[in-house]
Amino acid sequence: MFRILLGEINMGNLKIGSMVKIVDQKDAMKDQIGAVVYFDEKREKILVRFGGVQQLYYALDQLKEY
Repeated sequence: MFRILLGEINMGNLKIGSMVKIVDQKDAMKDQIGAVVYFDEKREKILVRFGGVQQLYYALDQLKEY
């Protein structure tokens, strides 16, 4: 794995195509698995796609690499 650094913005060890699990227990998608499809630099959010249709933005601390 490699770290993606965009100025001060950090995606951790994740990259486009990484599989992630939602670890935020307050989130409706908790424990679901999805794929990273985009990184919004301005908002510092990671777009995760579930099942090919649904997409949601998450902060790095809400995700764990699967």
